[in-house]
Amino acid sequence: MGFKCYFCESRDRVGYWSNWCEDCANLRRMLLLYDPKKCCDILKRTLTRDDKQIDFKVSQEQKKIMLDSLPTIKEEVVTNDNDSDSEYTPPNKRKTRSKKI
Repeated sequence: MGFKCYFCESRDRVGYWSNWCEDCANLRRMLLLYDPKKCCDILKRTLTRDDKQIDFKVSQEQKKIMLDSLPTIKEEVVTNDNDSDSEYTPPNKRKTRSKKI
């Protein structure tokens, strides 16, 4: 279309007579339906982080990096000289019933 949204100025407007793109139009409708102060409070609580949350996230990422850099521990299979495949005896099984036709 060539006409950019008045709010985000990055996407095309929905139509020639419209001023906003689809997403910005939805935001505008939500602001009109609900109290703008309530919408701003919700956005602040969900989209921004305080210092405590930032510190926690940084520590979690550091732990993840440290755990990824540690070598993995592989379990070693212990074999005895006395054990061999020839001495293996399969477990006892129940006898299966013969099918009657």
